[in-house]
Amino acid sequence: MTWEDAWREGRTHWDAGDSPPVLKSLVANGSLPNGRAIVPGCGTGYDLLTLSQAVDRVVGVDLAPTAKHAFDGFVAEQGYDAERTQYLVEDFFSFQPEVPFDLFWDYTFLCALDPDRRRDWARRVDELLADNGELVTLIFPVVDEPMNPGGPPHPMSPDLVRGLLEPRWRATYLEPVAVSHPGRVGKEWLGRWRRS
Repeated sequence: MTWEDAWREGRTHWDAGDSPPVLKSLVANGSLPNGRAIVPGCGTGYDLLTLSQAVDRVVGVDLAPTAKHAFDGFVAEQGYDAERTQYLVEDFFSFQPEVPFDLFWDYTFLCALDPDRRRDWARRVDELLADNGELVTLIFPVVDEPMNPGGPPHPMSPDLVRGLLEPRWRATYLEPVAVSHPGRVGKEWLGRWRRS
């Protein structure tokens, strides 16, 4: 089944209906870099609209046209001004922006990838972020046993993500999250990464 099939058939159990509490907190406390942000696998786009309150421009990339349609409906329904957001229906791995990004937000994208693509993800982080850019990852699901045998989501861990990023990137913050969506409590870690 493709991602578009999942969206068209309503098999989007990963869609929590809102941005994660930790992202809302990061935006509220003003600790994220401003400038341009990218959100791969942005789905309904809740995080695009949340980040648009903190950055000058946010670009979401997703393979599924039906997810983009859900975003358009969500924006219209909630009355958000989406001027600072751009939603592209493209393959994240071939997407070529005009300029690098200052912030890369990853939540449920890395865990959805086939494990064979994880190194490609790390390469794209390096390619897409400006020299002083920051990668912010909400690592999920941090579990010992798969939530969905065969995935996605594939089990994650802080050490797994660190192994993908080091030595090019170093963690400036890597801790469990205190507040999560129901069903995700105790399964999320926040990681913030800068170039070494």
